[in-house]
Amino acid sequence: MTTTAVRTYEVGDRVDDFELPDVEGNPVRLSEVAGTWTLLYFITTWCPYCTAEAPYLESELVAQFADRGLELVVIDVKEPAALARTLPERFGWSSPFLVDEVGEVSERFAPPKEGLPPEVAIINAHLLLDEDRVIRFAEYLNMERFDVHATSVAASIEALMGGGGR
Repeated sequence: MTTTAVRTYEVGDRVDDFELPDVEGNPVRLSEVAGTWTLLYFITTWCPYCTAEAPYLESELVAQFADRGLELVVIDVKEPAALARTLPERFGWSSPFLVDEVGEVSERFAPPKEGLPPEVAIINAHLLLDEDRVIRFAEYLNMERFDVHATSVAASIEALMGGGGR
């Protein structure tokens, strides 16, 4: 049996519209929830880095740029909706929270990392999309420089939004 490697998105690529269910099972298209700028965040319940950053993600990071059209879209990777729903409830998130139980959508965003399956390589990733759904910035988990306040992500967003990055 041969498998074809999935080409993953890179900075500069336009993201195709996709649909995933929310935690209630309602279908949601990216184009329906995207903002002028959209921060895609990939998460699981078992990721300690994700849950450490989670309390600050919407209340601080996204709030800092909301007036410039930043929307957060969270994607839970390869977990059932019943388990995934505990995250937005726990952190009081109001942002769209989508569930990719199979991992098909998440796999398209995962960086190729030797020895790691795509569903692990994409965890705690931040991807910033512009209004045309072009990836303008991507940051993947680096345990050595992890910061719960995602200051490097905020600095990159500021540079793109405030620095005339469009």
